Parts: sequence; structure tokens; C-alpha cells
Amino acid sequence: MDWKIGLFKGIGRREDTVRGERQGDALVIDCRSCRLVPVPGSDECIRCMVNAMCLSGGSDRIILRTGRDVEVSGAAGRAIREIASIRRWSSTTERTSARCRGCGVSRENVMAAAWTEFPRNAVFEGRKALKDGHPGREGCSECVMRTSRALDQMETGIRKVVSEMGESV
Repeated sequence: MDWKIGLFKGIGRREDTVRGERQGDALVIDCRSCRLVPVPGSDECIRCMVNAMCLSGGSDRIILRTGRDVEVSGAAGRAIREIASIRRWSSTTERTSARCRGCGVSRENVMAAAWTEFPRNAVFEGRKALKDGHPGREGCSECVMRTSRALDQMETGIRKVVSEMGESV
């Protein structure tokens, strides 16, 4: 069964639109429209693969479609799948008010700042965005506390994936 994921915007500093599509047990990312050469270990490719997997769910293999396809599987594929899982649960799923969406320390905005800088400085950037504190309205301190805990869990999860990658090399 093939699932079309559709068009999604590349994460980070890329301006091109990338196409991701499920084909059997593989997630195929069409990199032909990307202005960058696909290098699976580069920050841009890692962000793009994690984003695509977040949208499509887990996959055993990732194929970066170019003139010459590149496959990511094994330990690297598992790491991308685990990080995509961390990204999914760390992002807010609850509906927030317009006031919260506009707040610089809302979970949505803090996690957006964190994931934009993934994989290098994700947690640092998230904490930097959260550093401003809260505007002092009702419910803000609880939101800031939950977001801080989510950053802690995100950091622990990423460290675990990185350490497992070191063990499998």
C-alpha cells in the first residue's frame, strides 16, 4: 500500500519544496527539487528526514531520491525513526488560544525554535526561547513548566539515540 504524504516544506534554511511518499516499507523523499546535494549525515538532510518521518510515521528505510538514490537504513534509519518519535510527542497536540499561539514561550513556539536548530543546538535553542519566562497571565507558569519538562525529556531522548548510535558503530 502506497501512502502519499504530499508536499511539505523542508525544515531549516532550505527554501525548496520536498516531496515525501510511502512506498512499501520505505519512505521515499524526492530530493531532486532541493538546491542541496543529499548527504544523509548533513544537518539539513537529517532535519528533512526527521520531518518527513514525523508526517508519515515510522519506516524501516528512507530513500533519498535523486539521479542516484541514497538509502538510509539499519542503525541510522532507526535513529531517524526514534528522533521523529521524539519530535512528534514533544510538539503540542492541544488546541491553544490565539493569545498562547502569539506568546514567545508557548510550547508550540519553543519547540519550533528547538526543532529548527536540530540536530546541533535543538535543546539549547529551546531553552533560549523559554528563558524569557512567562507573561504572568493565568495558566502561563504551568505551560512554561510543562514545556521545560518536555525539553528535558527531548534532551534525554536525543542523548539516548546518540549514545546508541555510538555503540552500534
